[in-house]
Amino acid sequence: MRDASKLGLLIIILFLTSIRALAQDSKEDTSTTYYLKEIIVTALRGGGEILQVPMAVSVVYAKDYILSRGVGLNDALWAMPGVLAQSRSGGQDVRLTIRGFGARGNGDRSNAGTIRGIKLLVDGIPETDPDGRTSLDLVDLQSAARIEVVRTNASTLFGNASGGVINIESQSPFSTPYLELNNTIGSFVLRRSNLKVGALVGSSRFSLSASNNNFDGWRDQTSSFGSQLHASFVSELDESTRLKLLASGAVNRFEIPGGLTQSQYDADPKQANSTYASRNERRYNRVGRLGFSFSRAFSNEHSLEIIGYVTPKVLQRSERGMFRDFNRYHLGGGIVYQWKPATTPWLARITGGVDEAYQDGSILFYNLVNGERGDSLRTNKREGANTLGAFVQAEARLLENLSITIGGRYDRLTYLSEIFPAGAKKQSSTDRLTLNHFAPKVALLYRLARNHSVYINIGGGVEAPAFNEVDPPVTLTGVQLNPFLKPMSSTTIELGVKGFELLRDHSLLRSLLYSLAAYTISVKNEIVPYDGGVWFFSAGESSRNGFELGAQADLRYGFSLKAAFTYLDAEYRTYANELGDFAGRKVPGIPPTVLNARLRYTSTIGLTAEFGLEHIGSYYADDGNTAKVPSYLIFNSTAAYTLRVGILNAQAFVGVSNLADLRYVSSAFINPVTRASSGAPIAPSYLEPGLPRNIFGGLDLRVDL
Repeated sequence: MRDASKLGLLIIILFLTSIRALAQDSKEDTSTTYYLKEIIVTALRGGGEILQVPMAVSVVYAKDYILSRGVGLNDALWAMPGVLAQSRSGGQDVRLTIRGFGARGNGDRSNAGTIRGIKLLVDGIPETDPDGRTSLDLVDLQSAARIEVVRTNASTLFGNASGGVINIESQSPFSTPYLELNNTIGSFVLRRSNLKVGALVGSSRFSLSASNNNFDGWRDQTSSFGSQLHASFVSELDESTRLKLLASGAVNRFEIPGGLTQSQYDADPKQANSTYASRNERRYNRVGRLGFSFSRAFSNEHSLEIIGYVTPKVLQRSERGMFRDFNRYHLGGGIVYQWKPATTPWLARITGGVDEAYQDGSILFYNLVNGERGDSLRTNKREGANTLGAFVQAEARLLENLSITIGGRYDRLTYLSEIFPAGAKKQSSTDRLTLNHFAPKVALLYRLARNHSVYINIGGGVEAPAFNEVDPPVTLTGVQLNPFLKPMSSTTIELGVKGFELLRDHSLLRSLLYSLAAYTISVKNEIVPYDGGVWFFSAGESSRNGFELGAQADLRYGFSLKAAFTYLDAEYRTYANELGDFAGRKVPGIPPTVLNARLRYTSTIGLTAEFGLEHIGSYYADDGNTAKVPSYLIFNSTAAYTLRVGILNAQAFVGVSNLADLRYVSSAFINPVTRASSGAPIAPSYLEPGLPRNIFGGLDLRVDL
């Protein structure tokens, strides 16, 4: 803790020094603006230009990851400071955390293929369920135009989002119709194809994206396939009114290999966990979505946005010794209103809104026979969750370049569990759990110059437990939902500086885009998995202190450099159970250091080559800090050639991941099982090996009609 305090003081000194320097340098050239007009997350909630938002924010475009494997979110978010995105087995399933939030979602009994603590939107429509779980079935990098990430506490605007918000925009504006075809093949029978079409209908734009992905996997029990379809229709009804209609569907199946013990990993990292393999553990998800957004500016002062959506789901899982059939529907909507008063220049805007999401459906638990569904229905259960939230936020100008933001949000989350008995004459058993939380926020932002700003942000966050985490302890009878579990709350204090500098006269550097943030986070009621996730409970308190730096430099002679570094120290302050007192121990699943960098060269004749590195520092996988995950450093390389002839644009590329073919652990189960059912100690199975050296390549074609 003392080291973290010294580190925080050092960062503050560096901030103050940089502020002074930037304030002096910015007088030389402030005539050029590059990325400042980006709207983050949604037009109304986000607040406008990135440099005017007092939060850590990043944007990545499709062109930034077009030369990657393009399978999972890790291929797009790998170079974002504060973000840890790791492929669990080389397929679509990823481990994703922001500033440590969501780390617990990777466990022996946690749901694979989902993330926690982070709100995920697609075209502004929530993919995150009311209980905070987010499946990745409808996430398709091939259909994405850009991805916006709020890398800090965003609960005051979006509710259950302590770790931040990720919004995937599927359509970028286009002025002419187009047809695009993308194909990739690679090691371990990787096959990925995508077809995109864009058409103009009067003042409206229609786009369609169809994708198919197949991967045999390199470990046993890691094959996967998926197909997705995304369609959007955007109509400018008049100069101030926009209507967007969205439709999506996905079929996704992937196997789960499970974690290995240290001895198994050393002997043969390709093997699957024997228990997982015997059960043929897997997911088979079929998901659809219909949604709309309607936005209108009634005048220069008043604007309104309305969204609505429905997401039906049919899910099948072989896990935990049972076969499970889910039939669910998730529906919701929201209204956001914004007022920019013209008569009070000091008051920039007031934004308020209400949103609600509801999910319900049945779960049928069958016995498992050779990895398949048996004929014995064990449990007939209903699970429902509803979240209702309201927020308000005001932004005011204290001085010409100094603004203040004050806001808050109230959330009410309700869980419903109902078990239907086998006998028709018996009465069903119902249980209900309600959690409430208010998250406040205050922030100051100072514009050093047109292209530079510094801010301090103090905000509250909330992370509700996912439905599988509210199961009661086995010793607690008569209830279906854990009455002792509380929502995890946090307070974030963040100091940041960000900006863009154009260097016309520099001999080597042409431009620099940067962001630097230091923060301290106090967490209460940290949600902790017990003994591999047999059940979850609320620990005492924990703290997280760190800083993160992101930079993108455009150099002369065709070179560019992009890098991101994160330092995060996370430890328990107060936390004890019958297994011991863990105060002062590191919070599991959170690496202290993450470094990503990429050097790219682009020639005038269409040749592109890049070399990148990924480093993850060693971290612990359990509360007792006895199960350690080793650090790793791997290297990647890609080359491409682009040719444009008339209306045809073609790009061929080839890449190699893990160039040195190093053995490393790409992910780990948190708090793995350490005792057998008899109580005897066993070696924990928690290591998930990363991909060995693998080669991929492809051909992308686009025709502008």
